[in-house]
Amino acid sequence: MTPRWRAVAATAAALLLAGCVQMPTAGPILEVEDTQSGNTSGGTFIDPAPPEPGASAREVVSGFLEAMKAAPIKTTVAAQYLSSEAQVRWKPEGGTITYSDLDPVRGDRVLTVPMVDAEVYDSRGAWSRSLRAGDAELSFPMTLEGAEWRIAEAPDALVVPESWFEDRFSRAALYFLDPTGRILVPEPVFVPEGDQFATSLVRGLLAGPPRHLGTVVRSTVPAGLSLALSVPIDDDGLAEVSLQGPPGVSAEDLVSDEMIAQVAWTLRQDPRITAVRLTLNGRAVPLPGHGQELSPAAGARLDPVGSGSVRDLFALRDGLLVRGDLEEFDETSGPLGSQQLGVRTAAVNLTATQAAAVTTDGTSLLVAPVEDEEGVATELFAGGTDLLPPVWDFTDRLWWVDRTAGGAVVWTSTNERARQVRVPGLTGRNVTSFLVSRDGSRLAAVVREPGGDRVVTGRIQRDERGRVLGATRVRPLDLELEPGRRINDMGWRSPSSLTLLSDITGDLSQVRTVAVEGAPADLDTGATSRIRGGAGTLVSSPARNESVYVVQADGVADLVDPAREIPPLDEGITWLGFVG
Repeated sequence: MTPRWRAVAATAAALLLAGCVQMPTAGPILEVEDTQSGNTSGGTFIDPAPPEPGASAREVVSGFLEAMKAAPIKTTVAAQYLSSEAQVRWKPEGGTITYSDLDPVRGDRVLTVPMVDAEVYDSRGAWSRSLRAGDAELSFPMTLEGAEWRIAEAPDALVVPESWFEDRFSRAALYFLDPTGRILVPEPVFVPEGDQFATSLVRGLLAGPPRHLGTVVRSTVPAGLSLALSVPIDDDGLAEVSLQGPPGVSAEDLVSDEMIAQVAWTLRQDPRITAVRLTLNGRAVPLPGHGQELSPAAGARLDPVGSGSVRDLFALRDGLLVRGDLEEFDETSGPLGSQQLGVRTAAVNLTATQAAAVTTDGTSLLVAPVEDEEGVATELFAGGTDLLPPVWDFTDRLWWVDRTAGGAVVWTSTNERARQVRVPGLTGRNVTSFLVSRDGSRLAAVVREPGGDRVVTGRIQRDERGRVLGATRVRPLDLELEPGRRINDMGWRSPSSLTLLSDITGDLSQVRTVAVEGAPADLDTGATSRIRGGAGTLVSSPARNESVYVVQADGVADLVDPAREIPPLDEGITWLGFVG
């Protein structure tokens, strides 16, 4: 069952005018229920009617809202419901607002339309926030032009039902760079499907990241560029991106490896595209190493899951670090694989050269090479209270949380130096799970509260040298959990989505994939959604085409391939995880 979508965009008040886990000890897997559902695309053709002569003010407002449901997407008919002056001012490309329903219209010369379950997305299609009931109102001042009622001012947004939006928009990403320029960072957006898909992605990329993410991501696309036309795609899959820019921008400004990667990764999401050609002010842009046509596969070294990341599984078996797959694990030659150091959880960096492990009493953190017979394990951190499993990002920076008597303390370390990082809204809370994305730009945590668990996410701020400056205040994801519901485990499903394992009843658990930015919709990943038996723990990876496992004492379920038969794990395995 796919929960109801609620989505979309704009600029808030102005628009309204008013993974690594620890093994369980019990709970057999009894049944795996496949709940994959298909996606719809395109929707039906809708040709709205223009204003009727003599229509009342309320009929004009209703007609305006109906006209914004045009499909293919266009606002020319909707504009006819506005006064001549309002038509000039109206900028529907400023964002999108969606709603599940509209309450009855109120007012006389200023009509108010309350919205139910309203969501706001910005001009790029990035989700901004949900609107509270008191703020979720559209206000329409009315005026007479001749003898006809017209809207004197309208919100600078496309305002549409969530069902209409779900049928015609897809979740995608704009690819920017981390502050060091060493890795791509996806910023999720919702963009129109069909012929407008590639065009919307390019326009979002040219707009750049929002200002409040200035210490989180950056763009190498020169400022001042615009898209001269839409992005046509010919029968051979060649996409023509025609750019216009000020005289100071030259073709040389467009040919950095980083910008090529941004364009390639953003447009590779359109399966029709096999090559991209760039022009600037009507002249072809030569692409060093690519000729004049860019492959969507370009930019592999900036892969957001980490270029060269190892895909092995790692485990602690009888207290020693092993690697391989669920069918067979081999010993590692480093200290954690050859010496009984008394550890309970571990983490391996993306290239599988270094490993970190929490001691059995949860007070210390050890670091050692994975494959080095002469390597030495060093104590990176000591004197903790109760350390959660650590995590690595692509810079070989290590992150961990100490669950102290005063609540969670977030720590990070590079070059064997540990320091605290204050995370507003998370530091000092009762944290049961903690993750950092491989690109080092996001963090996620489960906060346990008396009324139930909450999943919160935030952004990590860095400078151009990669030094951590701090973190943004975390924001809770709107998961609509029942009171008292527990999140047993979580992991990355992609660089911008999380997979959550939660209990439903004592004998039924749920796995769901959610957007890390907070867009209120479960993502259809084709994975299993319900598991009979105890909740167990989750093993997942952000890498593409990777399996997601739920591990219980009596077996392992592959949620991507439910029919797969996996032999029982060795009883000595106490921890299991991918790199990161």
